[in-house]
Amino acid sequence: MDNLTMQQATTANTYLSTASKKQQGSALLMAIFIMVVLMLLGTALVKVLSTSSEGIAQEVLGTRALMAAKAGAEAELTKLFPLNGAISACNSSTSYDNFSNVSGLNNCRAVTSCNNYANHDAGEGEVNYYRITSTGHCGIGNVDSDGVVLSTRRVQVEARSL
Repeated sequence: MDNLTMQQATTANTYLSTASKKQQGSALLMAIFIMVVLMLLGTALVKVLSTSSEGIAQEVLGTRALMAAKAGAEAELTKLFPLNGAISACNSSTSYDNFSNVSGLNNCRAVTSCNNYANHDAGEGEVNYYRITSTGHCGIGNVDSDGVVLSTRRVQVEARSL
C-alpha cells in the first residue's frame, strides 16, 4: 500500500507541476488588466472634476457679468434722473470700464445704451419713456485681449419721467 500511495503522490505532484507551468504569467496578465482598468477610471474621474471646475468658473463669471450690467444700468439711471430733479439727456451709448475699485468686479466692464422711445403729453406736462440696455462683460485676465475666458450678461430697464 505504501508503494501505491507513493505513486499517487508522484502523479499528483507531476499534475500540479504541469498545471502551474501552464498558469505561469496569468498573474502578470491579471495585474496588467487591473492596472489598465484603474488607469481608465482615474482618467475619467480627472475629466469629470475638470469639467465641473470649468462650469463653476463660468457660473462665477456669469454672476459677475450680471452685477456689472446692473451697475451700468443703475449708473445710467442715476445720470438720467439725478437727485436734484432735473432730467438730463439720454446718452446713446456709455462705457464703464473702471470697476477696479469695486470688489468682485475686477476685469469687468459695462456698456450701456439709452433710448427715449416714446413721449406724450399727459395733461400736466410731457412724459418721456426711456429704455436703458446694459451689457456686462467679465473675464479672466484682460477683457480686451484675445483668448480670454469671457462671460456676458445683458439687463434691460424701462423708466419714465414723472
